[in-house]
Amino acid sequence: MRGTSVTSINRGQQSVKLDSGQSLAYSQLIIATGSCLRQVPVVGGELAMGVYNYADIQRLGPKLQAANQVLVIGGGFIGCEVAAGALQMGKQVDLLITGPRVLRKALAPAMGERVTQLHQANGMGVHTGCQVSRIDAAGAQFKVHTNQGIFSPDLVIAGVGVDPNINLAAAAGLELENGILVNEFGQTSDPNIYAMGDVASFPLHGRIQRLESIQNATDQSQLVAANMLAQRRNEAPKVYTPTPWFWSDQGELKLQMAGLGDVAAEHITLETSTDTSMTSLHFRQGVMIAVDTLNMPGNHIAARKLLAMPVDITWQMVQDSAQELKKLFKLLR
Repeated sequence: MRGTSVTSINRGQQSVKLDSGQSLAYSQLIIATGSCLRQVPVVGGELAMGVYNYADIQRLGPKLQAANQVLVIGGGFIGCEVAAGALQMGKQVDLLITGPRVLRKALAPAMGERVTQLHQANGMGVHTGCQVSRIDAAGAQFKVHTNQGIFSPDLVIAGVGVDPNINLAAAAGLELENGILVNEFGQTSDPNIYAMGDVASFPLHGRIQRLESIQNATDQSQLVAANMLAQRRNEAPKVYTPTPWFWSDQGELKLQMAGLGDVAAEHITLETSTDTSMTSLHFRQGVMIAVDTLNMPGNHIAARKLLAMPVDITWQMVQDSAQELKKLFKLLR
C-alpha cells in the first residue's frame, strides 16, 4: 500500500490504524520501520544535507556537481564515503570529525589512523578534534563555525548517524533498548509482533546489539519470516546468531569488517600489511572476535569463515599459520 502511513498499533485488538482512518487486522505483525537521519545538533544544522535514501541522492547530485568547495561533517562511514567521492570528482574537500581519526568507533585504532592518513595523502583536508557550533547561510556559500575557525564551503553535507524509528513501538508499549528489543527469535515483548533490520536490538554474544547494515537486515528478515511460519505450524523457531560483516568503499580504499569489533580490545596488525593494504585483528581475552581489512578482500572472506567456526581462534593459531588467515581456515576446516 504505497503512500500509506501507520499511525498506531492496537495490540489488544491486533490491528493497525492507517493515516486514512482505515484499520487493518493482523494475527502476526512485523515492524521494519528502519531509521532516520540525525541532524547536526547546532543552530543551522538543518542547512547540512543528509545522505540516506534515493531522494537525498537526487537532491544532492546537482548541488555536488555545481560545488567547488565541499565540507562534510562526520567521520563515520557515510561521511568518509561522501568525502572520498567528492574528492574523486575533483572537489576541494574538508572533513570535520570530533575524534582523533576517522571511523574511530568502527575500526581498530591503527586501521583508523591508516585510513585517515591515506585520505589526507589523497588531498582531503581531515580536521580532527573539530567541533561545529553553528552553520549560517551566506548567499551562495555557507559559514560553518567551529573551534578551529570558520569554513566557507559551497555545500555542507552531514553524516552524523541515524536514530531508530521507534515511535509506533513506543506508543504500543513494546519494550525498547536502543531500538525495539527482540529476543533471539526476532519477537518483541509481544510474541505476535516481530521487528527486524535497523530498528531491532537483539541479543548477540552476550550483549544487546543493533546493527545498521544491509547484511543484518537481509539475514534477519529471512530468519523472522521462517520463525513466523514456524509459529503458525507450532514448530521450533530458529535462533539468530549471525557473523556480522560490513564494508565501505571510500575512493580507492575498500574497507571490510567481519565480526563485532571493539576499540577497547587487543589489536594486532598482520605482517602482510603494506602502505595501502592492512589487516587488523581484534582479540578479547585471547580470542579473535573481529577482523578489519583494507584492500585485502581475501583476508576478509577467510576471516568471515573463521569467525563462523565453532572454535576459538587465538593469536598463536594465526602465527602457526604464518599469519595467513586463508591457510588457517583450510587447516581447521
